[in-house]
Parts: sequence; C-alpha cells; structure tokens
Amino acid sequence: MKFNFVESDEHKMIRETVEQIADDYEDEYWQEVEQGAEPTEFWNDCADAGFLGTAIDEEYGGEGMGLEEFAMVTEEFSANGCLGVEMLFVVNVVFGAVTLQANGSEEQKEEYIPGIVDGDLNWAMALTEPNAGHNAPEMETIAEEDDGEYVINGSKQWISGVEKADKMLLAARTTPVEEASKRTMGVTLFLVDPQDSNIERRELDVGIPTPEKQFELSIDNYVAQEEDIVGTKGMGIYHLFDTLNPERLIGSSGAIGIGRCALDRAIDYANNREVFDGPIGQYQGLQHPIAEAYSELHGSRELVRKAARMQDEDYDPREVAEVSNMAKLRASEAGHEACDVALQTHGGNGFSREYAVIEMWKGTRLAKTAPGSSEMMKNFIAEHTLDMPRSY
Repeated sequence: MKFNFVESDEHKMIRETVEQIADDYEDEYWQEVEQGAEPTEFWNDCADAGFLGTAIDEEYGGEGMGLEEFAMVTEEFSANGCLGVEMLFVVNVVFGAVTLQANGSEEQKEEYIPGIVDGDLNWAMALTEPNAGHNAPEMETIAEEDDGEYVINGSKQWISGVEKADKMLLAARTTPVEEASKRTMGVTLFLVDPQDSNIERRELDVGIPTPEKQFELSIDNYVAQEEDIVGTKGMGIYHLFDTLNPERLIGSSGAIGIGRCALDRAIDYANNREVFDGPIGQYQGLQHPIAEAYSELHGSRELVRKAARMQDEDYDPREVAEVSNMAKLRASEAGHEACDVALQTHGGNGFSREYAVIEMWKGTRLAKTAPGSSEMMKNFIAEHTLDMPRSY
C-alpha cells in the first residue's frame, strides 16, 4: 500500500532515494539499534545522500531545500521501516543545524553546521526540567554572569543522546523569572560541552524503542563564555520557536510514516492470514478500521506539509505555530491509531517482536506525549486560534 502522491520530479527523486537506502536496513538492524547499537552505517548513508542537510543552506554544506522536503525524507524513511529515524533527525539536525541556521552567529554556523550535515558531529538539547516540564519559562537552571563569563547551575531531564553529543544547546535563565519584564523573557541559549566534568548525567530507564538514550543532567558550576550564547541574551524562549516548530513537524512526519508502515503490514497480514475459510481481510470488522486509519493519515500528512511550507515561506511565526500545533496533534493521534489498528489486525502475533508492530505502537504512543502533549496542543489551539480563555 502506497500513499497517492501528487509530487514534483524533485520530490519523487527524494522518495525513491529514501526507499533505496531503507531497503538495506531490515527490522533486525533497527532492533539492534533499539538495544544500543549505533546506526552508523545508516547515518553515513543519509549524510552521503545529502539528507542531513535537506533544510540547510548550500553555503553551509546543505541542499538548500526546506522543511517540507525534510519532513518528506523523515516520513518516507519511517514508512519504510526505519524506526526511530525521526528522533535521530530531530536531536542532531533540528536541535543543531536548524537552530544555528536560524539564530546562531556566523562564526557558530561556519564552525558547526557543516559537521552536522556531513554526519561528523552529534548534537543534543537540554530544555526540559524535572520541576518545569511544559512550563519552560519557570525553568530553574540559572546562568549567573561573572566578569564576562556565565556560571551555570541546575538540572535537566529527558535529554536525548547526550552521551555521544559533541555539543549541546542548553537553555538557562540569565534573568530570574520574577525580575523579567515578561515571564517569557530572560532565558538564554548556550552552546555547551556535554562531556564536561561539571555536567553529570544519569541514564533513565525508558520502556519505549528509541535509538537515543534518555538522561537526567546535573549541572554544577559549568562555565560558559559570551561567544557560547546563541542568538540574543534573554530571548531564548523566542529563539526556541524556530526549533520547536520544526521539531514537532519532523516528529509528526515520523508518526505518519510509522503509521503507514504499520498499515502496510496489517494489510499484507490480513490478505494472507486465512481463518474461517478465507482471508481475514475480507471482513468489514478489519477493513473499516484500516480504511479509516489510512484516511486519517492522509489528512494529517497534508496538514504537516502545509505547516512546513508556511515555515519555509516565512509566514508570521504565530500562524506557523497555530498550524504546526494542529498538525502535531492530528499526526500523533493518527499515527498511533494506525499502529493500534495494525496491532489488532495481527491478533496475538501483533505482540511478537517478529512482526515489529508492537515496537511501532510503543514508538507512536510517545508522540502523543512529546514533544508537546496532545493536551497542550489543544490548549494552544483553543487559546490562540479560537480566542478562548487561557486554561493553564
């Protein structure tokens, strides 16, 4: 089963190249990655094909395309069974190259973006905190200025891939929230060395398939320099919009792709599994949920692509955020529902790792919680799109 595409020759070439690469990596490869193996061969293939630089300007080694094409790359890899690829792309490319291209200094762009695009540099971002969660302005990590340097103390949680990261984007308050002119002011983004001895990490025990391990960080008197600041001091929350919208859209593309992959396998299983004198796929009890899930994925995909195009065409950030949040809500829900339908179609076999559907189900369930839960997406839509009272 393939989606019905209306696409340019360029987009067709992207999709076909993705399929060629994905064909070399079977379920067993991704199961080994889930268990801790590094996807080095796959990552090098992505770099060689230019996919790590899809949305990056040519002057920094990228392909000069946009977020729409990057979303397409992510969706197609996921649809072809490359489970967790959306997290690899978010953690390294979005948190690194996309963020720096939007708000980094020219020196930072020239120093780091080419290495990310070539697959030579690994990245991470430290934003979420144990006592803040979605309420980022209330972060407790503090960066105190001291004679031109910044001494950073605090803790972060659910930080992906930090154990192998060469650099990490760290959000910290340079102005306490009670002293800021607005609660969204006073947060600054820093480039830090995650392997520094003043940053301790503890791996979290996570029960979902993911190519990136998760960590809690304790930051004790880490010293950052003025040149480590990304963008404008105190404007970090606003700079993060250039990171969080792409993060949500690339993650959403992954959810749609995984949903497609799960439905492909469900249809194949239903057409070949014979019970009661015929294939189980002949029964409407299976056909209708699959057809509904397929149509929901189609609609969600168009919403994601619309949001990506708006980002590429420099629409008002508030409009981009509105559509991005709607896209993230719909895509994460549709992707998980498709996997749930596929799991039910497989019956007991759906819980066997041999079929990989249970891994898809667990992976897409995460998308309903992070980045940005479905409930927070609904809150945003109600307040900012529908002009209803703030609820939190």
